[in-house]
Amino acid sequence: EGAWAWDAQAVDWAGNEVEMHHAGELLRLDRLVRRREGGWWVLDYKSATRPEQDEELLAQLRRYRRAVAAAHPGEAVQAAFLTGQGRLVPVD
Repeated sequence: EGAWAWDAQAVDWAGNEVEMHHAGELLRLDRLVRRREGGWWVLDYKSATRPEQDEELLAQLRRYRRAVAAAHPGEAVQAAFLTGQGRLVPVD
C-alpha cells in the first residue's frame, strides 16, 4: 500500500531517518516524502499489526506531523504508519 513512497514518478523528494528539532526535542522520522502533486507524508515503520490502536505510537506520529507542518507552513502534511504486513495506515 505504501509502495508509492519509493516511486520516483510520485515523489520529488524523500529522506530516511530524517532528523528534525521541534519544541525542544530531537525527532527522527523513519521516512519523509514530498509528493510531486504536492504535500508531505510522514511515514513511520511499525512491526505491530495494529499500531493505530496504541495511543503512544499515535501521539508520536502526530508529533512528527506537527514538526513537519511547522517546518513547511501552508503545505499539506499527512502521516501514516507502514506496518510489517505492508499496510499503510493513515493517522488523522
